[in-house]
Amino acid sequence: MTGDNSVIGHGQLLLRERFESMVAEFRSWKMCNFIRQLEASRSKGRILPFVRGLRLSAQLVYAVRELLEGTELTANWGHLLDREQNFCSPECDVIIHKKSAHVRKWDGTESPVMDFRFVSMIGSVVVISCKSMVRAIDKTYPKLMSSHVKRIWLFGECCGPRSSDRLENIAKEAGYEKFWHLYKWSPKMEDIEPNREGWNRFVKEVQKLKNCL
Repeated sequence: MTGDNSVIGHGQLLLRERFESMVAEFRSWKMCNFIRQLEASRSKGRILPFVRGLRLSAQLVYAVRELLEGTELTANWGHLLDREQNFCSPECDVIIHKKSAHVRKWDGTESPVMDFRFVSMIGSVVVISCKSMVRAIDKTYPKLMSSHVKRIWLFGECCGPRSSDRLENIAKEAGYEKFWHLYKWSPKMEDIEPNREGWNRFVKEVQKLKNCL
């Protein structure tokens, strides 16, 4: 049994569960014919890209918090405050930061409608920008964030089946340290293509952040 490379341990299986559940949730919306028709025609009544991106960032916040459980690091959606705490950065979909850097939360209760945080840039470690469908790279975001945090990652819900390498190269040239996507998809595909290898690399990079303390 130990010689079977296909066998994985409990810990690895638990990490895989979150990825599989995320992919399953997003797949059901991406593959629904009614939703696809609305998106293709940009019809009234479709879900806005901002909302789809926010859903992805929420899922990543939960995943990162779990991966960093028991450390002095956590993850939140919010703004970074400058050293003097006078000005804030552009919106950050996911901030990985020291717990001691937390300054204030907006509308965060035990059952929050919104849980938006203000975090001191001094305790920030990584900011992750999230996109629902990555077709192009926002080259301005790393420049706007460069005075607040050194490390900026980009995480897309999906990208085209042949565009991931090209997008990753453009992202790194623009100033993003890392680029990941949850799955590949195009309207011509009969199903999505989960990016398990990319997710495993993402998990390892998050776990490495424990060494930042």
